[in-house]
Amino acid sequence: MTITGRARRLVFIMAFLLAVAPLATARAQTPVPAVEWAPCASLLPEMATPVVLPPELECASILVPLDYADPAGDQIAIGFNRLPARDPGRRIGSLIVNPGGPGGSASELVAGAALGVPIFSDVVRDHFDLIGLDPRGVGMSSPVRCDPELYNQVVPRFPRGQAEFEALLSYNKALGESCLAMTGPLLGHIDTVSAARDIEAVRLALGGEPLNFLGISYGSQLGAQYAALYPETIRVMALDGALEHSVSEITLFADETSAYERSFDRFVAWCDADPACALHGADAGALFDRLVAQADHEPVPAPACASGEAPRPCLPAVSGEDIRIGAQELLLFREELSRFGIEGWNALAEALRAADAGDASALSRPLASGPVDNTLFAGLAIACLDYPTASESFADLAARERLGRVVAPHMRGAGQSWTILAGCIGWPVPVANPPHPLNVRGVPPILIVNSTYDPSTSYAWALGLQAQIEGSVLLTRDGDGHTSALLPGETRDAIDHYLLTGKTPPPNTVYAT
Repeated sequence: MTITGRARRLVFIMAFLLAVAPLATARAQTPVPAVEWAPCASLLPEMATPVVLPPELECASILVPLDYADPAGDQIAIGFNRLPARDPGRRIGSLIVNPGGPGGSASELVAGAALGVPIFSDVVRDHFDLIGLDPRGVGMSSPVRCDPELYNQVVPRFPRGQAEFEALLSYNKALGESCLAMTGPLLGHIDTVSAARDIEAVRLALGGEPLNFLGISYGSQLGAQYAALYPETIRVMALDGALEHSVSEITLFADETSAYERSFDRFVAWCDADPACALHGADAGALFDRLVAQADHEPVPAPACASGEAPRPCLPAVSGEDIRIGAQELLLFREELSRFGIEGWNALAEALRAADAGDASALSRPLASGPVDNTLFAGLAIACLDYPTASESFADLAARERLGRVVAPHMRGAGQSWTILAGCIGWPVPVANPPHPLNVRGVPPILIVNSTYDPSTSYAWALGLQAQIEGSVLLTRDGDGHTSALLPGETRDAIDHYLLTGKTPPPNTVYAT
């Protein structure tokens, strides 16, 4: 999520969809089913020529209980793929990865690596079978389904009065009821505790080797929850972009929106100092505020969205709240990463400059194009099972927005935590995994990683998570951007060394890259 994630959300995740149909609801045949690997189907991204997956990438699924409190009851499919270690003679084991979100598809990430995208370092590729395990509700696993037409309706996410609050509540209820009708009982069982139990089922199905796990953004919450349940099974666990699932709703909201604001302030300072910024010579902060105010009064056109030329469906006009929410994703990576198609902070500068000229396409909110959407549907549904919202009235929500204005004058509360806080009001299934502190004991050293100026996962959360995992070590990258495991530099090298050897850096290690 901001938590990664980012849901939409780590933008380096390849936009490839695995065409492997999940198994329908059925009855379990065995508590620990064997894995039957098969070739993965071709990928069909939005291009004229299909992309064919290399034969070494294999796909599989197993059945697990829909409800772990009723292990003999209905079963769901958990899907995953495997990219074997390039050097079998030096293979350490399987490395299960989660790219965040919630709603991020690990199978897409591993498929990207199979297609030659340098997502993982050579040492990781040589020594580990990469396992792209899609959490329940996501990707190759039994999916969350919702009505895209309902989702694509436009309602204010920052209501300005009772009537707009009631419109938001009606929208949430209608969307949630469509998800429940189309997904069935699974909608109430896609919480992080259930997903952590699925990891254990997959570990056992793969042969029961000790767990190697890399969790990015929301993946850190998933990994920490697994560690609390199964401490004795872990070999190594790296949690990058720490999410602390124990703080109150208010703390979650205030921490994230203030972290986002700090990152934006650093972006403004960069534009002021560096001629490489497309807004160099302008006051980027003042321009942003002016754009938001204008778009609140009259939405800015997004012609690429209106014409269908954008990479994915998006709103044809952009409001001020869309700009405030959408800018967060464009702050996730400071530097250009051409191998992932990421332009860095200058993409935000160019988006704001284009919006100032009347084209806000780059800041438009994505729309759903079908009943299955990992990020938009599964991400929201998972979050609503993990994070209760105490807002039951317009007065409640207005008070939280006022807090957002205090701690983040530019963003005014925008961010992924707001989409949970406002988007889960009226959700049709109850919270299954409310925030609570973990008490992880008896584990090998777990490596927690965070940058000091992450716009999504607050550095405070990394310290909070460290306090809940006995013997864990916090590695700090003194810099900007969300997560470090896939970025070249000392921090990534230290993560890789830990995955290979189990040895963490010394406590309180800080790297600049």
